[in-house]
Amino acid sequence: MSVTRYRDVMPIEACYAAKIVGALAEDCGPCTQLVVDMAREAGMRGDQIEAVLSGNAAAMAATTQLGYRFARAIADRSADDDACRDAVRGQWGEKGVIELTLALQVGRIFPMVKAGLGHAKACRRVVVAGRPVDVNPALVAHAA
Repeated sequence: MSVTRYRDVMPIEACYAAKIVGALAEDCGPCTQLVVDMAREAGMRGDQIEAVLSGNAAAMAATTQLGYRFARAIADRSADDDACRDAVRGQWGEKGVIELTLALQVGRIFPMVKAGLGHAKACRRVVVAGRPVDVNPALVAHAA
């Protein structure tokens, strides 16, 4: 489980943007909430978490946006994944690419384990700092 906490060169905002994107790619609530809570505990600002959950890139700080864009490109198998990877590499080097890739996958671990065990049966609203946030349904691959 230490891989879930690993972060060396990556800023909190980029790291958790990728983790949240990973959770959203597999989950529509409880595990996404877990990753959101982890982001808050790590110090990510609520407005940045909300921007990731809603897919509002214009409301994201540059660091958050780069982590989000990279994670979406990889999760969606987007044609601009090379450009996003190059942007991350230009900002944080090869280690940054590796860290963001791991962060994206870490976000997917909890929902996949839960689904494998037969517990991924319900969606729920995600809460940030005590306020319910509408998750952009286009970001959730497997909403039930």
